[in-house]
Formats: sequence, structure tokens, C-alpha cells
Amino acid sequence: MVAVGIATTVAMVRRGAAPFFFEPGYFLVMNYLAVLGFAGLTTAAILLRRRTDWHRRLHFCGMAMLTAPAFGRLLPAPLMIPYASWGIFAATMIWPAIAIAADLRRTGRVHLGLWWGAGTMVVLQCAMSVIAFSSLGVGLYGAVTAGYPGAAVPPLDFPPPPPMP
Repeated sequence: MVAVGIATTVAMVRRGAAPFFFEPGYFLVMNYLAVLGFAGLTTAAILLRRRTDWHRRLHFCGMAMLTAPAFGRLLPAPLMIPYASWGIFAATMIWPAIAIAADLRRTGRVHLGLWWGAGTMVVLQCAMSVIAFSSLGVGLYGAVTAGYPGAAVPPLDFPPPPPMP
């Protein structure tokens, strides 16, 4: 999952085919961190598999991270420019919010595993913006696209929308 997610993202930005409602540099960093966040939460869930209360909540948050591309297709992301990434993130946070509500209803408190899982999601979302718009993010984009058509696409500008048929 991690290898395919990263390889697909690299192939897209090298072709200059990042979705037009994301800056290409942001798209690259966003997908890297989302896939690594999923892998981290899933690894933690597997390591804590004997503590089912932690296991299921960390796994739930990891899986919630994977719903971002689906929300990117369901939401009117082109109309949300330049806030599409935050709108999609807000939609993915619906899942931890439902789990938090279920915990509160069931036990009267939120399990620490949900705080860690949802907190990881929030930290990664903030890191995406910080890294993508820094010299590190621009440098990463340049290194990944060097020698490919994507190198001609400015990493921090929104690409033009596809032509109308």
C-alpha cells in the first residue's frame, strides 16, 4: 500500500498530472504524509493488537486517512480552491468524530487511542502545509520531477483546469 501510494504520486507529479485543485508541490507532500501516516497508525495498531481497545481505535484513524481521496472526488473540490485540502481533511475527520461520540456515549469519556489517532491526523495535516510551502517541499518536488514534464509545472501554483470537451 505504501509503496504503490508513493509510486503513484511520483508518477502523477512527474507527468504534471496533479489534480488542478491542489498545488503540485502540496499534492506530492500531502500524499507522502498521508500514506506514511496510515502506515504509522496501522503499524501501531498491529503492535497493540492484544490491547483491542487501542488496536481498533488506531486502526480506525489510519483507515480514516485513506478516505481522503474518496472525499476529494465526492466534494466539489474545484469550487473549494484554495481550501480544498482543508475541506477534504475536515470530511475525513468525520470518522474520528463519530468514534469519539460513540466512546462518549458508551463510556462517558474518549479513549486515549482516539486522541492519539485523531491527533496524528491533525498534526500530519498541519505538517503538509508547512512542509509543502517550505524550501524543503519545493526542493523535494524539484528532485522528484527533475528530467520529467512535471518539472515545468510550478510547484506552488494551481495548474489550469482541464480543457472543456
